[in-house]
Amino acid sequence: MLSGDRFEHHWQSIASELDFIPHVWATWWTKESLREGVLNGRFQCWAAGDESRITVVAFSQIADYPANRIFQVFLAFGQGIDEVAPVLEAVWEQFAAKSGCSIGEVTGRPGWGPRLRKLGFRQQSCTFTRSVSNLRIN
Repeated sequence: MLSGDRFEHHWQSIASELDFIPHVWATWWTKESLREGVLNGRFQCWAAGDESRITVVAFSQIADYPANRIFQVFLAFGQGIDEVAPVLEAVWEQFAAKSGCSIGEVTGRPGWGPRLRKLGFRQQSCTFTRSVSNLRIN
């Protein structure tokens, strides 16, 4: 998990990668909201890679609902996600358990279905969106 100074050190490269995939995140977030969310502790930023560079980044949050506390991964991107998925899953499960979460949830593109099912996830719901017309009535 990247936090504090480590997150700030890597933020420019994370922000640059976000510029390539706005279709994945810009409907819900701004770059500044992601940055501020990590810095104020609302979000967690996870990174994988080697000593020379980060290759996978994911953002998560803990959501408290009346029935459950849920660990939610709401944005993940990068190269080689399949290779680091088992490690991320183990780290996330440990973090979620220590945080008192009873459910783990991943939001992502439809192509993640096969990967997530292999990790024991099941599809709970689907989300559909469309733009709202800006109609004015006189």
